[in-house]
Formats: sequence, structure tokens, C-alpha cells
Amino acid sequence: MCLSCEISCLIKDRCFFELAETRIAYTLFKESKGAVGNSIAPRRLLLLHGAGVAGELTWTFIVNYLKHWDEILVPDLLGMGDSYFDALDHLPFSIEDISHSLFSLLAHYNWHSFDLAGYSLGGLVALEMNEESKRLLHSKSNKEPDNGASQDYVINSLCLIEPALFSDQSLQASLLFRQSFTPLAANIKADPSNEKHFIDFLDLVSPNRISSPKMDELAVQRLQKRPLGFAHALAAVSNYADCLTDTKLKRLINSIPRGLGIVGGLSNPGLLHAQQNIQSQQKNWHIESLVNTDHSLIYVRPKNVAKLINQYLGGSS
Repeated sequence: MCLSCEISCLIKDRCFFELAETRIAYTLFKESKGAVGNSIAPRRLLLLHGAGVAGELTWTFIVNYLKHWDEILVPDLLGMGDSYFDALDHLPFSIEDISHSLFSLLAHYNWHSFDLAGYSLGGLVALEMNEESKRLLHSKSNKEPDNGASQDYVINSLCLIEPALFSDQSLQASLLFRQSFTPLAANIKADPSNEKHFIDFLDLVSPNRISSPKMDELAVQRLQKRPLGFAHALAAVSNYADCLTDTKLKRLINSIPRGLGIVGGLSNPGLLHAQQNIQSQQKNWHIESLVNTDHSLIYVRPKNVAKLINQYLGGSS
């Protein structure tokens, strides 16, 4: 029996998917038998976490309040949690590497139609996955070479929660901000036990946070679990920014389906401006700002985030 009528009855499986030298850890949540009813086409939701903190730790409290999905997939992104690009975290990886690893996992589970939500780093990966899925569908419809890709993926709706890279309407402003991750990543790789580097990261992404020594200590402990993987993730965002052109940025935004953007009321105003830029291109894009929260909104307001995802992604696909 559920603890509350608001909380979903879920069955949880923790699994691993091996692909060459890469291992993807993930948690698959399924509605218990009879909770949703028989469905020919189950509703599916993919949730992508941010840099440094694994999938379950980021999303579990939110998952408990989601109502409309039969299956919810929560992977650990490369370099974080129990997912490895290489066994010792020595090799750098890219945003495209993360995206491709997730498509491989989706192909393994035959997930071809789903909703997608991404937070911070996961938001940037979600944008890349969405644009890639549209490109594959376009190339097939025009009988263009697809570089060996054989799967079709339809992302029905999208939720972006303070996605990495998008900090302003201006591409130049976004690039300047994200390029600051490069020296930070180098510092962490050189001295992963130094807590100051991780505080520097918090100051960078949450400069207006309501800070306390206890909360910062907890955040640093989480980020230091896989310091090299975390540093590779930061470097991947910077490298993606370095290669991003106005044309690519336009494709990312123009391919966005209906959905939801969530920002913290204490976050950089540029994050709201970026969501408004999306809304100017996608009329079925809704924006919510959570007052008195910053980049940590997903941890401090999980019930509010779940309510919004239910409301704006939970309708008919």
C-alpha cells in the first residue's frame, strides 16, 4: 500500500548495461501491477541528472510524486554514480558521448517514444538528444545516410530545468560563462581532494544561493564521490560550448517540442531569458520560476517540480 495517495506505487530495478569499455548504471521504475491499468503503449519518461550527483539521488523524491507514466528510466550519466566511460575515470568524454550512450540504452529497452526531462548537465544532454532524434528522423524521411544509425526516437515532450550552457539569450554570453568551467575542471583534476574547487563550482552556478556551511559541506561530499568524472563532465560542457555555432544553437532551439522550462527565482536572470527565447520559437512551451530557490531547486522543491512535470508533460503525448 502507498504511504500517501499522492505518492506513486513503484517497483524499482537497479541494473547495468555494458557497451565496450562503457558501463551505464540505471534505475528503472515501473508502476506496480494494476496501478495504471493495461496499456498497449506504455507512457515512458527519461530523467537526466546534473553534473556530479547520480540519478537516483537527484530524482527519487520527484519520481515518487509523478503520476502519468508506466515506466521511468533514471540513468547515471557517464562519469557519475555507477556509470563509467572507462574504469579509472582517466578518459575525457563529450556531451555527444553521453548522448550516444543513452541512445544505446534506449535501444536495448526498445524505448522509441518517450518524454524527457533534464536538469543542469542533463538538460544540455536532453537538448542534444532531442536535436539528434529529429535529425535522424529527417535523414530517414529524405533517404539520407544516417552513419549506421538504425533506430527512430520520438521525444514527445521536454522539460528543461536550468540546463547547462543556456544562461542567456546571447550565445556569446553563454559561451563566456560555460568556458569558465575549463580552469575549474583542470583544478579538480589536479587536486581532487581540495574542497575549495568544489565550493568554487557552487559559487559559479549558484552565486545567490542561501548558503550555510552544513549545506555546502553536503554538496561538496556528493561532488567529491567521483571527482575526476565530475571534472570530465564540466570540461565536456566547456568543449561543447567551444564548438557551438549560431546555426547549431538555432537547430537545438527550433527542434524543441512542447514542454516546460523551470528556473529558480534566485538564479541568474539570463536563465529565464533563455527559456523565454525557447518560448518565442515554441508556443507550447511553458515557463515556471520557483521563488526563493536557486540552482538547487530540484533538491529543495521536489514536490513542486513533480507537480509541474505532471501538469505540463503528463497530458496526452
